[in-house]
Amino acid sequence: MEVIRTLATISVILIHVSATILYRTNVNSNTYKGFLIINQLSRFSVPAFIILSGMGLINTYKKDKGYFKYLSHRLYKTVPRYLVWCVIYIVFVTKAFNIYKSGNDIIFGNVYYHLYFVPIIVEFYLFFPFIYKFIGSKWSLLVTFAITTGILVATHYFTLPGILVRFFERKNMLNWIFYFSLGAFIGKNMDYIKEKAVKYRILVLITFIVVTFGLIYEALITTKFVSDIDYVATFLRPSVLIYSTIFTFFIFSINWKEDLLMKSIQYVSKSSYGVYLSHAFILYYFIQYCTNRSIPINTLQFGIKAFFISFIGAILINESRKLP
Repeated sequence: MEVIRTLATISVILIHVSATILYRTNVNSNTYKGFLIINQLSRFSVPAFIILSGMGLINTYKKDKGYFKYLSHRLYKTVPRYLVWCVIYIVFVTKAFNIYKSGNDIIFGNVYYHLYFVPIIVEFYLFFPFIYKFIGSKWSLLVTFAITTGILVATHYFTLPGILVRFFERKNMLNWIFYFSLGAFIGKNMDYIKEKAVKYRILVLITFIVVTFGLIYEALITTKFVSDIDYVATFLRPSVLIYSTIFTFFIFSINWKEDLLMKSIQYVSKSSYGVYLSHAFILYYFIQYCTNRSIPINTLQFGIKAFFISFIGAILINESRKLP
């Protein structure tokens, strides 16, 4: 779990750094193609976080403690820091000082571009006790796979009425429910899945390589016909669902050793939520710094600097919480 969480945390930053460059780069340039590949390779990140949430909930939920005690425990770990960062983004980034709009944005995760993820997780917390007996079963995998895949195919490849497009935008938990169900299934069958993934690691590796190639190829080909980077690179595509699923099993197929690397991974894993909330704040001000000094934002050099500044800065902010 720590490995997946750490890689997902790093990948979220890579997505936002690469997107910053893609929006400012000619689609025919090698820079665009390179950062599009980085962006696509990182697309397992949010699905992975939701998979981990399903794994965590299925293994820690105690029905006898009662719904409200369970919910208060979960919300206490998630909501206060989310609210703090919402206020920070409103005051220092968006400067949208409208109480009604700000309240609405906080509830629906619209304060800043990456915060939509938290209300989705809260929705899963709210509904989990009611679907506890069903979620994580083989039937739930089939049903949720059909639901999520159906939505992704319909919204990505077909033109739908505006009301349906708005209903199935990325904040709708139905877009992500398969990942949550997959996480619960893995949590229930962890030893079995780990054993099978290791046993068939060569097959898993080959499948992972093929699926990864397909994901990147799809994005590069789509770019030739569609100029909208949001459409080209979005999480909400069937190919991302397949890639994220195979990526998860690929990580389980590796025997991770307890060494210095693993300690670093565990450290980042523990800081993941704080890094997720804060990295976009640092990236925003680094972009402002570069813009004000006419430093190009569509270069490899910017991408490397932006990633490390955002990542290390977010780690330092998270560490500052421990200060007396």
